[in-house]
Order: sequence, then C-alpha cells, then structure tokens
Amino acid sequence: MRRLLPLALLGAAASLTACSNIVDNRGFAPTPGSVEKIEVGSQSREDVVRLIGSPSAVATFNTNVWYYVSQRQETWAFLRPELAEQKVLQITFNDAGRVQDIKQFGLNEAKEIDMVSRATPTAGRELTFMEQILGNIGRFSGPRQSGNPGASTGGGN
Repeated sequence: MRRLLPLALLGAAASLTACSNIVDNRGFAPTPGSVEKIEVGSQSREDVVRLIGSPSAVATFNTNVWYYVSQRQETWAFLRPELAEQKVLQITFNDAGRVQDIKQFGLNEAKEIDMVSRATPTAGRELTFMEQILGNIGRFSGPRQSGNPGASTGGGN
C-alpha cells in the first residue's frame, strides 16, 4: 500500500499538468509605444498605417473611422474558450484625412449583439409533397437523336 501512494500522487500530478491553461492572443498587437506616437490633428492615414499597421476593420457607414481589435482567450482543459481580455482602439479621421480623435475601449464596454433569427421568404409558391411528386410527370422525354448520333472515336483503323 505504501508503494502505491507515491505512484498515485505522481499520476494525479501528471494528470493536472495535462490540463494546463491555454492562452491565445489574437488580433492587433502594436509594438510598445507606437500607439502613443499618434498625434491628433497632425498625422494622416498613411502615418497611422506606417506607425501601427492597417486597421482590423473600417466602419461600414463611415470610412473615416478605423478599428484595431485585440483579444486574449483562455482555454482550460476541454472547456469552451473564455474571452479574458479585449481591447479596441478607435481612430477617427476628419475630412482632410488627419487624425481627429483616438478612443480606447475594453471588455467592460462591449455589448452583446443578438442575431436576428427570422428567415427571408423566397419568391414563388410553396408546393405540397404530392404536387412536387406529380408535378414532373410527363415533362421528361427520352434523348433526342439527330442525323449524327455521336462522333467517331477513330478506333479500329
């Protein structure tokens, strides 16, 4: 019994280390100090791209708003990944293409968006099962053959 206890403890320790936390960083990862170099009113879009790179997304209805998104997910063993941290950097440009405003948002400002579950109706009418089965009776015909039923394969000579 005393010999089995160390083996049991070793097995338990090995199984716990197999369930370690997996951290996954995704999205925008600026070099340290690069975001702080962006100056409101003086830098252009090209300057911003040169400093921190191209945006993760551009606003749909206003191309003067750029978003840089980064996320950190943690996964424990076989459980679903959990969003541990999210940062969104929003850069707004004026009509002249110069930086107008810089805002940063965290996970606490995020909003849950519910997807619309409605279905888009299709054009036409809906057929019953019997209409679908009986609707094609008489619409099919055999293959039509013209004067040349097929090309010669050239074999045999």
